Amino acid sequence: MADKILIVDDNEHVLKLLKISLEKAGYEVYQATNGDEGLEKAKEVKPDLIISDVMMPLTDGIEFCWMIRENSDIPMVPFIFLTSLEDSEMEIRGFRAGADEYLVKPVDRAVLLEKVETLLKRAKKVQSIDAPTQEKVKGFEGNLADLTLAEVIQLLHLNQRSGILHVYTDQQGELIFDRGQMIHARFGELSGEEAVYRVVPKRNGTFQFEPAKIKDVEPNIQGSTMNVLLEACRQADERNLTQ
Repeated sequence: MADKILIVDDNEHVLKLLKISLEKAGYEVYQATNGDEGLEKAKEVKPDLIISDVMMPLTDGIEFCWMIRENSDIPMVPFIFLTSLEDSEMEIRGFRAGADEYLVKPVDRAVLLEKVETLLKRAKKVQSIDAPTQEKVKGFEGNLADLTLAEVIQLLHLNQRSGILHVYTDQQGELIFDRGQMIHARFGELSGEEAVYRVVPKRNGTFQFEPAKIKDVEPNIQGSTMNVLLEACRQADERNLTQ
């Protein structure tokens, strides 16, 4: 069965070009012209990936992405922003809203298809970890090069898991979850939210989730799990843009 891709853009020419490119590559394509239509279409078809313009009438791409992440049945769907604005501040806003990739129009067809394929493969790895098997009861482990900590944290949060996420990279750390809420973090000498901000961007190393009932753990994270995670991603993206 072909992967389903939803394109949301108010420019009919862009919609047509993207539809042709993606259908030639074997994808099943759906379209919408603004964020409101996009949200309804996403609820209807539950796409495997979304490509959205940023600047649109009515509900723009930033708000649309927020709604997908916070108020839909597919909060972890891969999300690519398209824009004609080469604006680093807009890019930061896009990533903070929960975007996975950000491409400037006109987009090279080969680059777009490469990004789509990469994000779909990564999403399927997340789904395989979330499969209802005995392995889920025992916990799971993986490589940060294959699955990012941001994705693992979202998975634990959405599935309301309790336990300890051990991280082994240039330093060791642990993130403790209680029914999906990240309540305690340590990474090297850092603790709390600062530890999360530092460890989330790591791409070299491994992780291991150990299911456990959490008790007698003093919380050192004050913000909600998703807000802390989004801030970690924002800071990482901001550092990358200024380098």
